[in-house]
Amino acid sequence: MKKMKKNILNAALLLCIFIFSACDKSSTSPSTPATGKCKPLTESSNFNGGNVTYTYTYNTDGTIANVKYPPYNMGIKYTGTSLTYPARTTGFTDSSNTGYSGNIYTGSPTTATLFLTIDGITIRNYMVFTFSYDSKGRLAKVIQTTPNITTDAEYQLTIIYNDQDNVSQLKYESYNGPAFVVAINATGYDNKPSPYTGIKNWHLFMHAAWNNYDPAPIFAALSKNNPLGFNGDISPTRTMAYTYNDKGYPVKRVNTNTNSSGTYTFEEIYTYQCE
Repeated sequence: MKKMKKNILNAALLLCIFIFSACDKSSTSPSTPATGKCKPLTESSNFNGGNVTYTYTYNTDGTIANVKYPPYNMGIKYTGTSLTYPARTTGFTDSSNTGYSGNIYTGSPTTATLFLTIDGITIRNYMVFTFSYDSKGRLAKVIQTTPNITTDAEYQLTIIYNDQDNVSQLKYESYNGPAFVVAINATGYDNKPSPYTGIKNWHLFMHAAWNNYDPAPIFAALSKNNPLGFNGDISPTRTMAYTYNDKGYPVKRVNTNTNSSGTYTFEEIYTYQCE
């Protein structure tokens, strides 16, 4: 059981070549405001000394156009019903394309299908994601299947919200294969807008996989406010503290991870384009 829990939460490490494609499959959710007074321009993190910066650009209608990040200054191509992660130009030829059953800017897709190309060979239906929603139209469940990999441990993610439209729990369970359950609980939220409230449907574009080893991006993408931490069937646990700009948006998040070995702190810095 412990091994299976660790495997599902670290599975995103195996998906790093298409981290956007593996996570951009949710739907329009009222839990995150469609517009905001500020939109992020950059997001920087020094996690494990990586010093990675994501740069955001927007279309003239205000929708997100592009997210670039090192080391290859990758640019993700979006259309109304697809997302393409291009091949890296140095040392890698892998690319991916995800097709959606609905418009990723305005719709509520119920399925997403990932095609993966490795060394010129395309694997069709490499991953299929199915989405369902609660009575408020919020994303409530994500089921991941791998039709062409019979030995893969498939899973379903159940998303539970509190009365403030913030995610209170992420619950991973086996969908096929050996049984496992991993529950991750939010420990609280502030009362300020998240960095992404100015991006309509940010949860369609977030740079993390649904089975990411770090659940913080999922809590943030599907919640109205900023998470203050999480714990549960996961290690390390985390607390988060914020510094805000004059419009209430966080400009710095200090993250403290705690496990049996001690604590580790890293920062995330945000800059914005504000009205």
